[in-house]
Amino acid sequence: MAKYFDKDEIKESSSEKKIRIFLAVMYFLLVLTEVWMPLMYGPVNDEGQYSILTAVNLLIQPNGYGSAGQVMSAIYGAILVILPIVSFFFFLLDKKSKKKYVISYITCILSAVVICFGPGSSIAYGGIISLILILVIMFMTTQGFQATRMRERADAEEKTE
Repeated sequence: MAKYFDKDEIKESSSEKKIRIFLAVMYFLLVLTEVWMPLMYGPVNDEGQYSILTAVNLLIQPNGYGSAGQVMSAIYGAILVILPIVSFFFFLLDKKSKKKYVISYITCILSAVVICFGPGSSIAYGGIISLILILVIMFMTTQGFQATRMRERADAEEKTE
């Protein structure tokens, strides 16, 4: 059976595609940075040194979740690991809607808040790199949102003619 194409099918512009792929790569780098690099310095351990916290250290507690503070640390770790992964897949798979931009804003804001005001006592170099990536992602999200609006406006003008 022949497949028929709708003339009103939404096609993403080349600039939208480039921005979408760039943001997917940036989210992949953000996940790698937050998982493997130290984001913040935690409390002082028995040896008198600061413990180093990554997102995985926050998410997985080796002795279980014995207190509310450990549960909150796990929630912070989930925000730092799961939300960027979800945003990565949104940018990889969603070509039509603007939902990916809203999710991107939410992910960036929550990740920045957790890194700056989370359970750690100070930000480590991985946290600084993550914050720089978050700023780039926020800027490019705004550019992608604007490119989508421009395409929709051009499509609307094309339909009225």
